[in-house]
Amino acid sequence: MFFTLEQKSNETVANEQLKRQEDSGLVCVLSISFLTHSYLYMLLDLNPRLVTQISEERLGNRNFRLLNCFGIMWIFFEVRRHNSHALCCIRVGDPVLKLKEMLSSIYKVDSSSIGLYLEDRLLDDNEIFSQSWINGTWETLYMEPMTESPPLPDVLRSPPTEEPVQPSDKMKNGEQDTMYNLSVQFLQECNSNESESALSDSNDYLNAAVDPFREQFYTEFDEGVLEEKIERAQHNAPINIQFESIGSAWAFNAAERLHRTVQSFQWEHLHIRESLLKNLPKVNERLGMQGPVTPLQKDLLTVMGNYVDLYYPKRTHENSGEIYVAVALHVLNHVLKTRSIIVRHRGRRKAVAGKRDECELEFRDLGLTRPKVLILAPFRHAAYCIVSTMIEMLFANSNGQSFVTNKRRFHKHYGPPGNFTPKHVQGKARHQLPLEFYLQFQGNRDDCFRLGLSIAKKSLKLFVDFYNSDVIVASPLGLRSMIGVEGEAHHEYDFLSSIEMVVLDQADVFLMQNWKHVIHVMQHLHRLPNTDHGVDYSSVRMWCLNGMASRYCQTVLLSSIGSSELRALLGHHCHNYSGLVSVVEPQQTPEGCIGSVLVSMKHIFHKIPDCETLVDEADVRFKFFTERILPAYKHSETMKRTLIYVPSFFDFVRLRNYLKKEQWSFVQTNEYTSEKKVSRARCLFYHGDKPILVLTERFHFFHRYVIRGIRHLLFYQLPTYSNFYPELCNMLLQPSLNKQNHQQTISTSTVLYSPYDDLRLSGLVGRSRADSMMSSATNCILLTGR
Repeated sequence: MFFTLEQKSNETVANEQLKRQEDSGLVCVLSISFLTHSYLYMLLDLNPRLVTQISEERLGNRNFRLLNCFGIMWIFFEVRRHNSHALCCIRVGDPVLKLKEMLSSIYKVDSSSIGLYLEDRLLDDNEIFSQSWINGTWETLYMEPMTESPPLPDVLRSPPTEEPVQPSDKMKNGEQDTMYNLSVQFLQECNSNESESALSDSNDYLNAAVDPFREQFYTEFDEGVLEEKIERAQHNAPINIQFESIGSAWAFNAAERLHRTVQSFQWEHLHIRESLLKNLPKVNERLGMQGPVTPLQKDLLTVMGNYVDLYYPKRTHENSGEIYVAVALHVLNHVLKTRSIIVRHRGRRKAVAGKRDECELEFRDLGLTRPKVLILAPFRHAAYCIVSTMIEMLFANSNGQSFVTNKRRFHKHYGPPGNFTPKHVQGKARHQLPLEFYLQFQGNRDDCFRLGLSIAKKSLKLFVDFYNSDVIVASPLGLRSMIGVEGEAHHEYDFLSSIEMVVLDQADVFLMQNWKHVIHVMQHLHRLPNTDHGVDYSSVRMWCLNGMASRYCQTVLLSSIGSSELRALLGHHCHNYSGLVSVVEPQQTPEGCIGSVLVSMKHIFHKIPDCETLVDEADVRFKFFTERILPAYKHSETMKRTLIYVPSFFDFVRLRNYLKKEQWSFVQTNEYTSEKKVSRARCLFYHGDKPILVLTERFHFFHRYVIRGIRHLLFYQLPTYSNFYPELCNMLLQPSLNKQNHQQTISTSTVLYSPYDDLRLSGLVGRSRADSMMSSATNCILLTGR
C-alpha cells in the first residue's frame, strides 16, 4: 500500500484529489489536514476518549500540554481514505517509520508494505518528520489565527457509510488501542450522551480559540515558554488605542487580544452568558441609565472580557453605577462559566465511574482552593453596592424572587446607604464642603470587613466560609487582620492561593487608609497553601501546581486619580501574561486645578535638586525642607500663621519629631488625633498662640475641617488629590483672617516637588506646564494668580 502525502485545508478535502492515483485500493492519497487550536479544542471537548488516546503518548503529567505546544512538539492531522476517517498526532522529530506504524494500525496492514511518497519522492524510514517537511509552508498554514469558530466537517457530523475503519481486536474486547486511531465513532457516541442543557448552558465552551475565558485559563505554557513570552513582550512598544468612552489608552502586550473586539464590538466576541445579557438592560434601567448598555460599559467589558489587566484612573461618583454593573457582569460570567465546566466534568467522571477507563479520564479544572475572585473595597458601603449589583444581575428577571441566603443579615451589616454629615459641620459650614466628600462617605463607613459569596446558577449565598466561596469581597484591613504575619499564631492565606481575578475598587482611597495593607494582601496572593483543604490534585490545573497562577490572574484597578503608587502596584504584583491596558490619566483643564484657586497669592514651586533615585527621595526631601525652606519661617513675623501640609504619615512623624527637637512652636493634627485635641489645636492656631499648624493629608481627606487663620501654605509634597490644593488655598478667604494682626502681607503657597511627583504636578498645573517645570534648569519657579 502506498500513500502520497498532500497538504490539505482543515475544513474541506477535495473528493477528486482523494480518487487520484487510486488503483484497486492499493494506492491512495493520504489527506493530511492540520488542525488549528480551536478545532482541536472542540474535538477534545466533545469526546474525552480522544484525550485518553492522545494522553497515552506520554505527554508529560497527562495535563493537556499538547494544546500549548502547537507547532513546537506535536503535529495533529486527519487521515482519510474513501469515507474512512481517523484523527492522528505525531511528535515533531519522529521518524517516518513512526507514521508507517500508525497507518499500519489504522488499515491493518504490515508497516513494511507501506510506502510514503512526498512530491514523487519515496521517503526513507529514518527521515525526520518536521515542520518544514511539507513544502516548508506548514507553520504558516497551521498558525494562522482564526476569526471565528470552524464548523464541524460533514464527516464528523455523521458516521461513515462506506468502508468504515474496523476497530482492532483490542478495542472489541474493551481494551484501549495503544496507537493513535481516533475514530469518528467516538465523537458520535459522545455527542449522543451529552445533554442539550449542558451544551446550551455554556455554548462558548466549544469555541476555545475565540472565547477569551478558555484562551486565558485553559491554555497552559511550560514555565520557560511563558517567561520567554512575557520577557519578549516587555521589549515591545505599547500601542495606543482610542476607545469611545474611556478615551486614550496604552496596550502593553494586549493589542492582539483586543483587536477584534475594539474594531467591531459584538457581544459574541466576549461570550457572556445569555442569562446575564438578558438581565443587563433591566439592571441599567433600574439604575436610571439610558439604553440597554452604556458606552462606558462597552469599553470596560471589551477590556475585562478579554482578560487583560486594566488600569482605569477615571472613576467618579457619577459613573460608579455603570462601573459596578460592568464589574458585576464580568465577575458573574467568570464564576458561572467556571462552575459550568466543573459540573460538566463532574458528570462525565460520574458516568464512567467503575468502568475500566475511569482512571484514564482526566480533567483539570480546579484551583488549589475554591475562591476565584477577590474584590477589595474601602468601605462597607462600597461592598454593599457591589454585592447588590450582583444580586440584581442574577435575579433581574426572577419576578421579585431572589434566592439569596442571609440577605437580611447583609442589609443589616452593610447597608442601606444613608446621609452623612460630619459632627464638626454645623450651620453654614455644611455648604462649604464639596459634594464629592458627602458622596465618598455616605452609608456604612466601616473599613474592616470581609464577606464570602458562593454563586450558583439560580442562587447566591452570603457570609460563606472563604474555603467554600467563589468570590471574596473585603477591605484591605479586613484581610490584613485575617492573614496576619509570619510568626503570629494566626497566619492564614491559603484561600488566596488560586485567585483568578482581582478587582480593586476606589484604589485611591486605599492610599488614604493604609497602603501597606494592600501590598500585604497582594504579596500573599498565589502562594502554595500549607494544607490541601481536601482538594483532588488530579483535577488541579497544572499552572496552579507549578506556581504560575500569578501569570494567569487578571487585575482590574479602578481609581479616580492617577498615581505612581498604583502604577507601581501593577508593575510589581500583577503579572498577567495577556498584557495590560492602561487608560491615560484624566486632565480636567489644560491649566490644571490651580485655576480653581480664588485667592490672590503667590505660588512658589521649589524643585528638589540632587534627587537621583526614588530610594533616596525621602531623605533628600527632608534635608532640603529643613535646611532650605524652614529657616525662613522661624523668626519672621510675616511668615506666621503657616499651615504645613504633609501627605505621608511617615514624613509627618519625622517632621514632627524634628520640630520638637528644635523647639519650634507649633500644633499638629492627624487622623489619629481626638476631636477634643483637634479643636484645641485649631483654636491656638487661629488666635496666633501657635504660629504653625502641621496637618496630614489623611486628616484632611477624612474630615475636611475648614481651618481659619491661614496666611501661608507650605506643602511638604504635592497632594495626592490635585483638588486638595485649591481647597486649602481657598481657606484663606475665610472671614476674620486679619482680626488678630492688622499687618497686611501677601499670602504665599510654597510647594516642594521632585522628578517623581510628575503625575501630581501635571494634575495641578497641567501637562504642558508640568513638563516644562520638570525640565527647567531653574529650581525655583514663581506663579501668580488673580
